[in-house]
Amino acid sequence: MSGPAILALPVSVTLALWLPVVKDRDSAYRAARAVARSGEHHEVHIRRAVHFSRADELEARRRSPAISSSAWLAALHDLVVGLTPVLEVAAVMPRAGDPMGAPAARSADLLDAGEGLLLRRTDGHGTEQCSVVVPMRSTYGSVYERGELVTWTVEDDITDLLPAPSLLLAGVDSLSHARREIQLALTEAVETLEALDVARNRPDLADQLLDLSLATLPDRLVPPHVEPRQLDVLERAARLLAIVDLALDDAGAAVTAAQIDQRAHALAHVERAARHAMCAASATRPGRS
Repeated sequence: MSGPAILALPVSVTLALWLPVVKDRDSAYRAARAVARSGEHHEVHIRRAVHFSRADELEARRRSPAISSSAWLAALHDLVVGLTPVLEVAAVMPRAGDPMGAPAARSADLLDAGEGLLLRRTDGHGTEQCSVVVPMRSTYGSVYERGELVTWTVEDDITDLLPAPSLLLAGVDSLSHARREIQLALTEAVETLEALDVARNRPDLADQLLDLSLATLPDRLVPPHVEPRQLDVLERAARLLAIVDLALDDAGAAVTAAQIDQRAHALAHVERAARHAMCAASATRPGRS
């Protein structure tokens, strides 16, 4: 992966990519470090039955966001270990009117967070169970020194709320479908940006859009041995989401409210395709295609 590594991934997508490759303590810590971002603290809350290792220690770490980096990294490590091994997993990034198959029992939390994970695994007795993991962001501290807290809420077993465990990821696109849609979305994004002339009032925007079109993901975010087509879709989706965010950012631009609304409407389909493609690329499931 060459080029400027300036793209980012939602934490749920990063975790979904890493969970299937976690086999030991070292790979679990690598996954935790990939998920963690600079300036963030993490805590974990588990609903229902607890199958996590060292659960009492994990819950004790939740008492205050003002904890050491080693403590919240350990909490993330325990989260990773507690969620593995997985049979199938995918991130979801639902929006109003686009639930992406999120289970009704947790759809409100997933919508509020804007992202989360759906995963199917086996418990300590070999029984399959489905779980939902939601990372909710909040800030703490003063106006002079703020921090960001990510609270991971794990709904440990929602299997009884589903028609069948095998339908957990029914709302997540296949990778082959996502590849077709992301290519169409890339073409649509270029045509839309040209038609709207979004760089007209921001001379620096053309250069930023070019940089994003060539950007790649940092190596640390992606586990080793990711399939080339999976990485391709992932990076295309990340580029598109970054481009849409930049195009809709009117900071310092002399644009009207009508123009802003026009941009948002024109790019809504592109943003949706990028979200669906990113989640499809995050998925690991039997017979993925």
